[in-house]
Amino acid sequence: MTTEYERMLDRALRPRDRLSRGRYAPSPSGPLHLGNARTALLAWLQVRLSGGRFVMRMEDLDRSRVRPGGAKQIIDDLRWMGLDWDEGPDVGGETGPYEQSARDGIYAAALARLRDAHTIFPCFCSRKDIEKAASAPHGSDGPIYPGTCRDRDLAFKETGGGSTALRYRVAAGRIEVEDVVTGSIVQDLSRDVGDFVVRRSDGVFAYQFAVVVDDALMGVTDVVRGVDLRESTPRQLALFRALDLPAPRYWHVPLMADGDGNRMSKRDGSESVMMFRARGGQPAELVGQLATSVGLCPPETSVSVEELLNAHDLSSFTHVLRHIGRVGLHIAPRRRN
Repeated sequence: MTTEYERMLDRALRPRDRLSRGRYAPSPSGPLHLGNARTALLAWLQVRLSGGRFVMRMEDLDRSRVRPGGAKQIIDDLRWMGLDWDEGPDVGGETGPYEQSARDGIYAAALARLRDAHTIFPCFCSRKDIEKAASAPHGSDGPIYPGTCRDRDLAFKETGGGSTALRYRVAAGRIEVEDVVTGSIVQDLSRDVGDFVVRRSDGVFAYQFAVVVDDALMGVTDVVRGVDLRESTPRQLALFRALDLPAPRYWHVPLMADGDGNRMSKRDGSESVMMFRARGGQPAELVGQLATSVGLCPPETSVSVEELLNAHDLSSFTHVLRHIGRVGLHIAPRRRN
């Protein structure tokens, strides 16, 4: 019997009409701050300038962090800005479901492929265990897993011995990814990252794993996202290869700072689109500020997304992004008085 995963895999690997496919995948854990909105705008512009299709996906894997009504508010804010999409949780499409919380069966089927290939193993180590390991060096994401459970076989009973995470067994050697904006990304996963989690001990599929399955099965060809996710790209490429799935091109764009020069975040209550709207701001005013902050239009410009789209082609857009990628721009939008 053909499974849903196999049907989606067949569709993803089927020869396409060569249209590009982009996506924006917010987490409904809080209001859409202006940095999130800028990334959404850039992702939309990239795919529309390419003549492709845009996919909206809600990354709500961790149900404990999801805010009630958060997804609806994000969709409302983005539509208020003038953005649209061809597939998503509110419009449907052939590659859904478009909420990660509804895709557990798909992730389980993909995980079974790694299990069959003997590339994952059960791990009982807590973060504290890893931090205490004398041989555990630290990478950019914290302590590097020292390989304590690496030789466990998946036949080992996962119950009765405590909560069990599943880790991907990385291979030695460098992985290189060519990013459109920032250039080459190179990592030796065994040295710089270590075996990483693909399913957490509480049963939640890890972001690194779910995003790979989703992007591949949704046919995504181009991923525009924040530069804070740049260092996770080699891990994702390793999973694409392990699952024999096509990987997209990556465009990692600078993050936005607030008026005090601090990185915007939901946790810190950074200015959101909802707050901007509540103060009486207009869509063209916000789009103009976001576009100005990356050099896509002159200062003090109010512009609709359609006007911004008509002012650029893919070549000029790419040139602007490569420039800000080189200088590491973290510009805050101008505040309304």
